Amino acid sequence: MYRNSEWSPAEQPHMEHIAEWYSLWSRWVNRGKRRIPQHWPLHARVLMNSEELRVWHWMINTFDDHHVLVKMPVTRFTRPNANENSLYWYEMLQNTTCTFSVCASDGHVVGCVDVPKSFGLSRKARNLKSNLLAQCGICYVVLNPSMLPDQDALRNEFLGEEATKNRHLKREEAALETARLSLKHTLAQQRQIRTLMDQEHTSSMPGHWHDSFLIQSNTRPAELR
Repeated sequence: MYRNSEWSPAEQPHMEHIAEWYSLWSRWVNRGKRRIPQHWPLHARVLMNSEELRVWHWMINTFDDHHVLVKMPVTRFTRPNANENSLYWYEMLQNTTCTFSVCASDGHVVGCVDVPKSFGLSRKARNLKSNLLAQCGICYVVLNPSMLPDQDALRNEFLGEEATKNRHLKREEAALETARLSLKHTLAQQRQIRTLMDQEHTSSMPGHWHDSFLIQSNTRPAELR
């Protein structure tokens, strides 16, 4: 007699088929659970809270010649050195983000900004990002939404004083060019108005007006008899 825990040679092929069928059925059930639903259990939400949004607008005005990206993971603009375990560092840092990243037109990030949540930013996270980004030549600061620094001071930190001077110079040149074009447009309008007024004045005069003086001067008084 075979014990219940053992299969007879006749039963073994059937049990193997049952086990294979059960394995396929389990895969099908698990695949069904992962299928894309017709109705997603999600809804839209804002990308930033009110304080982050206020700082974002301030950042856009401060770096109007750059792109201010929102909540980018550091793995998007850093990479391991050659011959390093890239997968390990990627898995370690893939959830490390900065609130804002200032990106130049060539695609390089020049500086990152964090806006702490209501519960603050841990010293560990702050030191990690500060050291990591500094070694990559990227500036890092933490901003308090209620005490934002001078705009030029932050630009100097991220871009250097020379870039700030060039920015002011370009703004002055742009303002002078705008004023020159505005003056040119105003003078052209005034010239056009004067031309139209002269044309209206000329067209409103009677055609025989100048001849009337000649007619009067050639008229002789009647002879007295």
